[in-house]
Amino acid sequence: MMSTGGSDRDVVMTAVHAALGHTRTRPAPPPPVVDDSIARLAHANEDLAELFVRRAGEVGMVVERTVRQQVVAKIVGVLGEHKVERIFVALTDQWDIATQVLDQADVAMVVGTKGVGVSDLDRYYDADAGITDVQAALAETGTLICTSSAIHSRAPSMLPPLHVALLRRSDIIPDMIDYWAMQKGKRSMDLPSSITFITGPSKTSDIEGVLVTGVHGPMHVHILLVEDA
Repeated sequence: MMSTGGSDRDVVMTAVHAALGHTRTRPAPPPPVVDDSIARLAHANEDLAELFVRRAGEVGMVVERTVRQQVVAKIVGVLGEHKVERIFVALTDQWDIATQVLDQADVAMVVGTKGVGVSDLDRYYDADAGITDVQAALAETGTLICTSSAIHSRAPSMLPPLHVALLRRSDIIPDMIDYWAMQKGKRSMDLPSSITFITGPSKTSDIEGVLVTGVHGPMHVHILLVEDA
């Protein structure tokens, strides 16, 4: 089909509407401007780290504040507290600590940092803990944001009973409005294949509304909030 003006999508949709005997509707008007003072509960000029710690605690996550030099020791302590024997690590190069954790903790790596092939996916379920970094965190709700990539599988933050998350203080933003604003203008090929929003341990309720934690995901989420160097 040869375009006679407008985008190829417009040409195709015009032909479809014509075949159905419909007239094309005008695009919806832009949404109204939102009054931030009403819609937003967190603001960039306040202590976002303090707000995040409070909100994350309210939804059942543990937040421990630390510095970069103490991250490995803190992870080793958490793994020991939960009697972890097998770990799954998914960290970017800025957190080159997997070897140190293995050396200092009595644990084994069930899956390497680059992940496994499709035929080995069952190995994900052998891990007692997943250790990841995060793309960002929302102060308003105490939410972690994990994105998938060649290095970042969703498995370590979703399958093991313990999720240890490394969060830099500078990666805490006020709310979801700010997060989506950060994605605006990115090409589709530059966006992750999936985005996971984590607000508390895994939870579910049966038909009677009885809340149960950790049925199909981490029962514990331990966040190391790392001060930027």
